[in-house]
Amino acid sequence: MTAAFTIMIRKIFAGLICALLLTVSVQGQSAPRDLSSDQPIDINADRLEIQQDKNLAIFTGNVIAEQGLIKLRAEQLKVWYRPSSANWTANDVTAGSTIIRIDAIDKVFVSSATETAQGDLGIYEVAKQRLTLTGAVILTRGANVLRGNKLVMNIATGQSQFSGGRVHARFVSPKREKDAKK
Repeated sequence: MTAAFTIMIRKIFAGLICALLLTVSVQGQSAPRDLSSDQPIDINADRLEIQQDKNLAIFTGNVIAEQGLIKLRAEQLKVWYRPSSANWTANDVTAGSTIIRIDAIDKVFVSSATETAQGDLGIYEVAKQRLTLTGAVILTRGANVLRGNKLVMNIATGQSQFSGGRVHARFVSPKREKDAKK
């Protein structure tokens, strides 16, 4: 794996971590303290396909991406990127690339030491700074839980909206949460 490809993967994971942070902000709580952007990123999958003509990298089969205590699992991860110049070569597939869009597909699960987010599909549109999570969306932090069919988050404004059916929210006070663990 080239250094340039490693840089691209770091950018991908930064977007995914941003998604996790937004799920926490939806619940009105602080960001996870286990965010560690200076740590290495490990991505494991059954297969990696790079479609250079489409500027697309596809990780398929039991995809697991980890950085510190942040972990992403999905069946497939698609990453669209834009090369930094028109004069790039096959050896520089991702050198200086800009990530355009990331799709985490099927059984999407993102976790930190204290938060989780899950759904069937996660789409991060970088230019729009928009994250969409669909299909049986569940956000948790401790005993607090939010459930819905579709969640759209604006990263720039911090505004989030559940739609596509009924929304269920359970908020547990810290005292009740401690009592529930006994």
